[in-house]
Amino acid sequence: MKFELDSRDARRQKAALQDVCRRYRSGQTLSPESRRDFEVQAGYLAVNASDTKVIRWALNTIARLGTQQGAANSVTVALARHAEDPEIVGAAIAALAKLYRGAIPSLPSMAPVSPEMRTLAAMQTVTAAQLGNVQLRVDIDIADAELLKLALIVIGLNCDIQHLLHPRYSNGELVRALGQHDDPVVRQYSVWAVTENRALGLEHLGIPFERTEAEPDNVQAKMLELGASKILDLTERQDLILAGSSYTSVLAREGLAKGLLRSYYDGLGDVTLNWVATEEEQRVRVLLAEHFGRYAERLPSYEEAAIDLANEGGDLRRHVLRGASGRPLQRKLEGQEPVVADLFGDDLNGQGGLINMIKEQAKTKVLIMAATPDDAGRIRPDKEVAELRERMAAMPSQKRPLVFDSIYAARLDQIQQELVRQRPTILHFSGHGAPGMLAFETADGETAPLDADLLARVLKGYRDIECLVLHACFAEQVAKECLPHVKFVVGSTDAVDDETAPRFSYLFYQSLAAGMDYEQAFEMGTTEVAFKSRTAADAYKILVR
Repeated sequence: MKFELDSRDARRQKAALQDVCRRYRSGQTLSPESRRDFEVQAGYLAVNASDTKVIRWALNTIARLGTQQGAANSVTVALARHAEDPEIVGAAIAALAKLYRGAIPSLPSMAPVSPEMRTLAAMQTVTAAQLGNVQLRVDIDIADAELLKLALIVIGLNCDIQHLLHPRYSNGELVRALGQHDDPVVRQYSVWAVTENRALGLEHLGIPFERTEAEPDNVQAKMLELGASKILDLTERQDLILAGSSYTSVLAREGLAKGLLRSYYDGLGDVTLNWVATEEEQRVRVLLAEHFGRYAERLPSYEEAAIDLANEGGDLRRHVLRGASGRPLQRKLEGQEPVVADLFGDDLNGQGGLINMIKEQAKTKVLIMAATPDDAGRIRPDKEVAELRERMAAMPSQKRPLVFDSIYAARLDQIQQELVRQRPTILHFSGHGAPGMLAFETADGETAPLDADLLARVLKGYRDIECLVLHACFAEQVAKECLPHVKFVVGSTDAVDDETAPRFSYLFYQSLAAGMDYEQAFEMGTTEVAFKSRTAADAYKILVR
């Protein structure tokens, strides 16, 4: 899942975020260390992703596992940047409600949001009691689609109170009525609510399954996902799966394959094995591969199919292993004793926790603090960090394992908090600078200058930083001020070229991971810059205490 989040593929990122949310809703939780990693990545995507669905699911993930200290700033930045997108606004309000336990802070970007929408958004993550006396009166015949979608999300998340929208009609009756709504997205959410709400059944579905193919792609996908796992009559379910596997819509087939991740019965293989042999879309095949891996013990031909797909490598292998996690097939595929625990489980072998703890302690923590104030020229440190993560992930064997954590839109009040909380060995600042100062941000996105002497005072108190990397223009004076408290400081005597700057970071950290010392890694990084610009390379300096 972490690998998927680090990819640049929006669909894969969204699917991984959805998986995290689903697991949390089912009662699973991450270890504190892993939760922090996912919180940071979700915060990064909420602020920097270009795909609005990824942003929304990143906010949903923050609502599940985020902390006020670690994620509130990312949520407020996302809310301010996407104030015109009702879905992102709703997800951001839900996240803030959870982070602040119902006491949502008053923000300018929330001023245009109606009280009904604010209440429904918050009810996704906190109880009605935490919000006070909830009184909603929404006429479903005239309410806009965005408000109805929020209401259906609240119902689907099992966060609803009875007669949520109308004193005379049950929520199930309203869900069934909204299944006939003119807006196809409202219809899609009504199907999803039936899928997710424990109190609702197929009798609350407002669309008959025989009408599935006549619906738009998005509704088809949810209908097939629901039917593949919930239709009790197996003959009827088999007919729907057989028909859905040949739908022209990739989105619909993907929804059907998602439903099969929670479903197996005798005779299902007659459809799925033929389907995977003809399916051309990779995003559907990986879900079928996970289905085969999950149920390989139930059918010999499933195990054969899972092994064949795993042997194709890449995403197919990863999804087979995900489905087979903790099962005999995993041992067969990996050629070793099965790993019983995953990120969300307990270590039943007894020693894995100790081994993982030792491995974690052996890693060098790199904290990247990035700031790009709105009143300064826009730069993209997020792109640099994303590429850096991908390049480091491509180094499977590291003599000095590095682990990266990133804080975006970094504020002055976060510096010491993050040092104490994350205990990094390397501190990397990426952003704007001027002689004697670095530009952090205020809560409103304006410049908050950090003077060199104050940063030096921070480092004097913390004392555990081995190397300070200042990827900012004219950072030499700041570097000299900090040197008495850090053994190695990397800075620039001139403006930093945004085009060549990432080259230095990539080779610097890859060289450290390969076992080189800081001075060797510095030489590797500057040489890589020199291939593009000797002038830019000469601006880099390393100071050694």
